[in-house]
Amino acid sequence: MPLSRSSVFDANFYRDANADLAGLNDAQALSHFEAYGLNEGRSFSPLINLSFYRSSNSDLANFNNSQLLNHLENYGVAEGRSFSPLVDLNYYRAKNSDLASFNNEQLFNHLENNGITEGRSFDPLFNFAQYQLLNSDLANLNNSQLLNHFEINGINEGRNFSRYFDFNYYRTNNQDLANLNNSELLQHFEINGINEGRKSSPYFDAGFYKANNPDLTSLKGINLVEHFSLYGRFEGRQAASEYAGKTLDTARQLTIGSNYTLVSEYVSSSDPNDYYQFTLNQPSTVTIDKFSFSGSISEQLFNASGQILASTIGSNTGNDQNSSISEATQSISLNPGTYYIQIQGQGENTNYAFYLTTAEQNQTQPDNPLGLTFPDITGGTDLELAEILALNRVMQGNIVAQLGENSKLMV
Repeated sequence: MPLSRSSVFDANFYRDANADLAGLNDAQALSHFEAYGLNEGRSFSPLINLSFYRSSNSDLANFNNSQLLNHLENYGVAEGRSFSPLVDLNYYRAKNSDLASFNNEQLFNHLENNGITEGRSFDPLFNFAQYQLLNSDLANLNNSQLLNHFEINGINEGRNFSRYFDFNYYRTNNQDLANLNNSELLQHFEINGINEGRKSSPYFDAGFYKANNPDLTSLKGINLVEHFSLYGRFEGRQAASEYAGKTLDTARQLTIGSNYTLVSEYVSSSDPNDYYQFTLNQPSTVTIDKFSFSGSISEQLFNASGQILASTIGSNTGNDQNSSISEATQSISLNPGTYYIQIQGQGENTNYAFYLTTAEQNQTQPDNPLGLTFPDITGGTDLELAEILALNRVMQGNIVAQLGENSKLMV
């Protein structure tokens, strides 16, 4: 059944995106849109981007905006066409099991009427809780306001919003895109960049992910990001080359700078050991705060001679939102030199994180460095919420984030 004009047009968004129309009521806004705004290419919905729709569907390349919208309403959504860099109906269906039997038109209507308000995940790149926590000035916005803010302001401002895409990283690591604005960068990533195997963030490299998972060779475009978000990260797959070493010789180098260093990773029954190394240039007191999110892990600190200097074991105490996350904190005075940290699983799949700080930085670790509280976010688990909150602290505290690829972060 075709979508109605009222279902694709959002009067509030239209007014917010077009300041000269702020005084129009809903009927006047719709009338203006149909008479002028559509042909002028004005933004009219947080869920629909006609420029993206045209660029994503080569058979529509010569359509004007009016033709594009009519095609989208009558055919495009039903056919499962891409119409926004931030809305993926297949992902929405897969992420929300109660919607498994919905067709595309029903999914669109559900997202517009219910899903946004409920904070549902509808695209691997955007998540309400993550966007809000990464941007503390948005703390009081509701979900609809958050989405509108990102579309109208956040993209242009280059705000942090996704584990899989970073505006500055994508521009810097792809010099041929240096002159694109943020909106163009995001569109390029989804339409071209993923298929071309481009690096889009320190934590997602489409070329690496595809090359190291030959069973995914038939997947294209955003499907690679979808696959990792829905399946790959839980299967222990790597999505970038920046991850923990598996032996002392291949230990991942951690940079001890002027802030906290955060590592978030994953061990499994078949791959139980992760190794990291760091170097001190002066005598220091090093503090390691470790959190075991979903199972038991042990941690050992070695010197370059292989001598064990400290060790801890921690375990998770439950799986509901009110469960406590196990903590283990240790501080030790160390001389200049190279040191190694081993994280070892205890026979089960386990996500973990740890902070690394040094005394000369004159920073005091709070009792709960991650600030772990559990807001009511639909569809989240204790692990997902905890890692979003951890990422928030990374960004708010200007922490050097060293997030590993198997970290179970809700997106």
